[in-house]
Amino acid sequence: MVLPSKMPQLADLDLLLSVESYGSVGKAAQAHNLSQPAASIRIRAMERRLGLRLLDRSPAGSKLTEEGEILAKYARNLMHAARELLEFGPGSQYSNVKRLRVAASPAVSEHLIPEWLNRSGFSFGEARVEVQTGSVDTLHQLILASHVDLAFIDGWCQAGSQVRKNYREDLVTRYICDDKLAVVVGSRHPWATRHSPLSVQELADAQLVLRERGSGLREFTDELLGAARAPRNYVEFPSNAAIKQAVATSRRVTVLNISTVRTELAEGRLHQVAVDQEMPAKPIYAAWSERRGLPEYARELVDTAASKGSPLRVVKTGQAVRGTQLAEANITTAI
Repeated sequence: MVLPSKMPQLADLDLLLSVESYGSVGKAAQAHNLSQPAASIRIRAMERRLGLRLLDRSPAGSKLTEEGEILAKYARNLMHAARELLEFGPGSQYSNVKRLRVAASPAVSEHLIPEWLNRSGFSFGEARVEVQTGSVDTLHQLILASHVDLAFIDGWCQAGSQVRKNYREDLVTRYICDDKLAVVVGSRHPWATRHSPLSVQELADAQLVLRERGSGLREFTDELLGAARAPRNYVEFPSNAAIKQAVATSRRVTVLNISTVRTELAEGRLHQVAVDQEMPAKPIYAAWSERRGLPEYARELVDTAASKGSPLRVVKTGQAVRGTQLAEANITTAI
């Protein structure tokens, strides 16, 4: 069978699906390593070949027309079949290799996924594992565009909203564990050996190192300090790594989600300080496409993450925990 000349290219259909997911030709172009003009030209050329108007374009973004949505429905099936074709046959470079495409919030990808992979049943030598990171919206779009099999989403990376409520009905989510905020100091700080719980006012009066305004973590830190007088002095950094470095080598104090400081706590480079009230927490959960489901090895990773959670010992009111004790503990926050 000779394909008709107006048959769209697979790459152009994939680009259209990305526009649907991102709501923008520019963002879709970036995901495909194209310039925005090049992406626009390819979509307009596909519209001319098919004799259809596929996009409604506006300053706020691009939305598929009714005809575009119908084409996208068939394009998704076609792209799924194309991916299966690429992995078919004994001569394929992928035929004997497990492939796992994972995306996650920055803190989860850096601090939790490596351990979950090591604890799961397959090893790095038996599987090709690709991990991406990004904001909640980016992770959502990667799933919808079939660019990843699975995403682990940390509630701290989106401020002021319940992320799961923003998801479309074609996504499935599974709770993994809770991630609490923790007050953390370096070994030089007097609070490193403190046994009585800290008041919120004492925390607000301390020399603080905080995440930048607008971040989810900063919003919840401000919420924690809301009952106290505003902090007198603080330093802002746009990354957790910079904050940990600043605190470890000074007498400053910080508030971070506990999963990001677990290694430093275990090694004794940082110390967690008890607070006289319940610390805010956010869930970490897995998300994937209901239509495509989970490959066996992706399901295995989700099961491992849900059973292991975040192996941390959380300091309770009136309790002090040293780094060596924390290293010996293996208590998950996912109960």
